[in-house]
This record gives sequence, C-alpha cells and structure tokens, in this order.
Amino acid sequence: MHMEFVMADRLLEMKNISKRFPGVLALGGVSFDLEEGEAHGLLGENGAGKSTLIKILAGDYTKDEGEVIISGEEVEFHSPSDSQDMGISVIYQELNTLDTLSVAENIFVGNLPKRPGLGTVYWKTLNRNAKTVLDRMLVDINPKKIVGDLTVHEKQIIEIAKAIYKDAKILVMDEPTAALGEKDTASLFNIIRSLKLQGVGVIYISHRLKEIFEITDRVTVLRDGRLIGTENTGETEKEKLITMMVGRELKDMYPKREVPIGETLIEVKGLNIKGILEDISFQVRSGEIVGLFGLLGSGRQNIVRALYGIDEFESGEVHIDGKPVIVDTPATALKREMGFMPIDRKLEGLTLTLSVSNNITMANIDNLGTGPLIDRELERKDAQKWVTDVKIKTPSLETDVNSLSGGNQQKIVLAKLLETGSRIFIMNEPTRGIDVGAKVDIYQMMENLCENGAGIIMISSELPEMLAMADRILIVSKGKITAEFGREEATQEKLLHAATI
Repeated sequence: MHMEFVMADRLLEMKNISKRFPGVLALGGVSFDLEEGEAHGLLGENGAGKSTLIKILAGDYTKDEGEVIISGEEVEFHSPSDSQDMGISVIYQELNTLDTLSVAENIFVGNLPKRPGLGTVYWKTLNRNAKTVLDRMLVDINPKKIVGDLTVHEKQIIEIAKAIYKDAKILVMDEPTAALGEKDTASLFNIIRSLKLQGVGVIYISHRLKEIFEITDRVTVLRDGRLIGTENTGETEKEKLITMMVGRELKDMYPKREVPIGETLIEVKGLNIKGILEDISFQVRSGEIVGLFGLLGSGRQNIVRALYGIDEFESGEVHIDGKPVIVDTPATALKREMGFMPIDRKLEGLTLTLSVSNNITMANIDNLGTGPLIDRELERKDAQKWVTDVKIKTPSLETDVNSLSGGNQQKIVLAKLLETGSRIFIMNEPTRGIDVGAKVDIYQMMENLCENGAGIIMISSELPEMLAMADRILIVSKGKITAEFGREEATQEKLLHAATI
C-alpha cells in the first residue's frame, strides 16, 4: 500500500474540507496546513468560511467531506474534547475565564492538585505550578489574583496559559487584539513568538492586515467558502491580500469623493460637563465628514453622547440650521433629524433575536402604519430597499440578525440609521471589527449621504480611516478640543502628537 510521506514537523493538515448548511455551502474543498513553530494567518471577509473551518478543527462542527491529519495521523473529531485531547486549543474573542476564581484555579480548572485522603486543594502546589506555566510564557502575573480584577489582555494570557498547561500544540487565536491597545498587542506578540520557539503552531485570525504582516509566517485567504490561496507573508503585499479577499481590485481602499460643502447643519457652543468636558465648540456643515480623534478616555465618546441626549451637559448650546434647540433625550435628537450609530452593535445597535426586516424598520415604526397596526408590506418594501442599497448579504428579510456575519450586522445598523431619514449622523467606530469589503461599502454609503446634503460626525480609532475619510479632524484630549486639521495637512504623526499632549 502506498503511504504518503508527511513532513515530521507538520502539525496539521486539513485536506479538501467541505461543510454544508441548509441552503449554504459554508466550505467547498478547503485545504489548510500548519507547521511546527509557525504562525499562520487566516484571512477573509466575514462569511468567508474562517469560523466554520476553525469550528471543524475545534470539534464543534463535523465536516461533510475531507481529512484532518494531526502530526501525520488522520483523526475524526466528534466533540470539542476530542479536539482538545489532540492538543488543539481555540481562544475565542469572547473569553471564557471564570472571573470569581484565582488565576491559578482558572489555569488548572478541573484538575486542581488535592491532598491525598483529604480531598482539599494543595494551594502551594497549585500556585507554584501556575507560576511555572506563566514563566514559560515570559509573563509576570500573580497566580493568587482574582481573574475578575484583571485586564482583558491579562485574561487572554490566562486562556493561553490554560492551553499551554494542557500541552496544546496547535493554538487558534480568533481576533485576539480586538479589545487590546498597542502595548498589550506588543505583549501578546512577544508571547506568540516565545510559543513558536517552543514548537507551538499558531493559527492567527484577524482583520488587521498590519498584524498579519507583523506576526505571521504564511497567510491563507478564504472567500465565499473557497480557498483562494496561501502566501509567504514576507513575500506578499497588502494590496494582493485585499484583492484575494474581496475578489476585486481595490486601488483605493477609501472611496473619498469631492463633495461640495454647504451651510452649517449643527453648531455646538461651549458644551461643558464638570470634570469630563470643557468648552466644546465646533460645527458640521452639509456634505462634510468631521472626525473626532483622541485616545481612550479623551472625552470623544462623552461629546457624542451629550450631543445625542444620552448624557446630560451642564452648560452650552446646540444650534441646528442656525436655531438653538434642546436635545435632552435620544428621542428628541431623532426628531431633530439626528441619527446615531453606537459603538457596540450587539449591545446597543441591534436586537439580535429579531429579523433583518424588524431591525431595519424599528426606528421608523411610527411611519409604517397607524396605532398598533403595522403595514407589513410597506415594512418589507422599506427593508428590501436598504438590503439592496447597503449591500446586505442575507438569506432573507426574515433571517435572524444573530446568524449574519459582523460586517452584515454593521450594515443593518447603518440601514436602520438611514431609515430614520436623518440629516446629521453620528457614527461611532463605523467599521470596527468588520472586513475590508464591508468597510468599503460603508464608506461609499457615507459619501452618498454627504452628496445628498447630510453631515457626519465620525469617531474612529483607525488612523488611516480617519485621515482618508474626514474632511476636518478635531483632536480631543483630556475633555477639550486641542487642535484641528484639514484633510490635506493631517498626518498620523501630527494626530498622535496632538492627541498625547
């Protein structure tokens, strides 16, 4: 019998993996492999098949076709524990820590060292063993600390430590830096590098191409459930990966247009909240995108919350179309033709258990019928219009929003915003955590709004996005507006310097 030669240092081979769900081919003949001591990036737009591939590897889904080979041996996973037994550990974006227990208890959960005959925990041994695992990762966290008191990054470290203790040879990281700042991201990368030196293979999933180039050795791109290709990271370019992901060339990632700037739509004069905001004054004109840029805790979120009537301000005035107005609640803001895109789409922007149609028309329900009677046909037509205009990919209008990809969920938040018929839009991190193609679609809708006379206030932590899309950028630092830049004069260095003064 012919035996195929398998390299000794190949940890994982997934060959021709297919998976179907009712009406959807989630994966069609996808192959992926991972070497010992390698970080292998997995890229693709939301809905490309990344999650399905990882869930098959984790034992959450069973494959319809194909082979999974671990260290040269073909395996079948019937449950997550089968996968874990083969040295595979997945660290999802939503961390799975037990916050009321200590660091050491979290790492060794289910296998605490007990005193013979007594059954009580041998705390000294437990804490010493935990310190050994953490030392192996080159991190210094007290094993006795309660996990609920840790930062997001420290909790992430505990999840990795748990995997290392279980002798994981394959570590999957799903968007691991989504909630991390630069310092914690650098720390995570140091941990990944130390694990690679110990022979661990890392599958790294991220929308952030900068990170893919910084930490991975190879990168595989999926699109619409198919394998598009695998590249050596050091020998490829950002533009090529984007083209592979979206299936079309994106010569310009940011489709900024020259839109005529019109009359002032909204003017904020001397807005104050004691200890939080001081003398905030600015204006937004028709056809204009005004960016608010600042570091975490700078006060930029407080400005838009006060402006939309979520938070109360102590003094100051808001003028719309040159007339003073009172905006004391979000409902009042909506009547003043102001629309708000919240930072957390899952908590604030969507009702995940309702349909696409219900979510889109929710903010405009009063105009879809009289009293308790809603014109379902009108609701359906309205929703369908936005699904088409905003390019929302959904099996139907009745599909639960929960089952859609992050990019499509964000497009529904945008459609819901557009359905209100507003002229002044506050967009809080409009493209956070979504893929390249969905970002471009959202940028194009923003430009359409400006062409139709709207004005947009945009908060973004992504400097390239801010520099490309905003006509003017206001720097917020310690609750004040400290600088203003036009699009032509703004640079990353200038923005960061002004934000850190």
